[in-house]
Amino acid sequence: MTQAEREARMVRLYDAEILPAYAARFAALLAHAIAVRPAARIVEIGCATGALTLELARRFDLDSHLTAFDESPAFVAEARARVEAEAASHAEVVLAARPGLLTSIPLGDRTADLVVSNLAVTTAADPRAAVREAARLLVPGGQLAVSAPLRGSWAEFLDLFREVLRENGKQESLAAVDRYVAALPDGDGVGRWLEAAGLTQVEVTAARWEILFKSAREFFYAPLVELGPLAHWKRLSGRGDQMQDVFFFTKEAIDIYFKDRVFAVTIAGAVVTGRK
Repeated sequence: MTQAEREARMVRLYDAEILPAYAARFAALLAHAIAVRPAARIVEIGCATGALTLELARRFDLDSHLTAFDESPAFVAEARARVEAEAASHAEVVLAARPGLLTSIPLGDRTADLVVSNLAVTTAADPRAAVREAARLLVPGGQLAVSAPLRGSWAEFLDLFREVLRENGKQESLAAVDRYVAALPDGDGVGRWLEAAGLTQVEVTAARWEILFKSAREFFYAPLVELGPLAHWKRLSGRGDQMQDVFFFTKEAIDIYFKDRVFAVTIAGAVVTGRK
């Protein structure tokens, strides 16, 4: 499979699997949290396939200007097609692909009234630095709105994962899982990232929902899991045969505990806003 084919597959999986159950829920929280004003200059960081981009363009007037970035050219191409297919009038939209976007946004200081990021900024390798870079764009009084997954997401899986590690005497891996969970932010933690970037009037809106899976196999092969946290979970459990054994027993535990009923997994999320 070529790189172009892999990117096209990712676009299809994102719109079919990841957006409906996950990213769109965060985007809806963002849409309710942002302040709409006329002739606004808006920047979206991590536009993915453009669902939130289009919603922002619809909400702001014709004198507003929206610049939307993503690191993936395939995502930007899909977002551009989505916006161009919209028949109704909306704010002017410019889309661009930028590698390394989360460490260096190609815009000057104080160039935006609103900066929005659905999941991208707060899931960067260094989220605090990414939040600072996003806040740099704001004019005085401008608003930053970011969404983030929180500690408590995937709790049902992680509880069974811990149980399997404990029963199999994998104390090192069990400690690694505990450190991983402890390092995940809560809503107040994300709020502190905005405060550290010099923002005030920081507000947190949290939400929880469930994603349903018919079986352990469906869970592990779901694109949201397979392309998301699964690789990290595997690293926590060890290598080679050890990792294979842990995940075999975890799969068995899920199917036993949730026999004849769906495997309901919690997602905890938040939108955090602040002003410069």
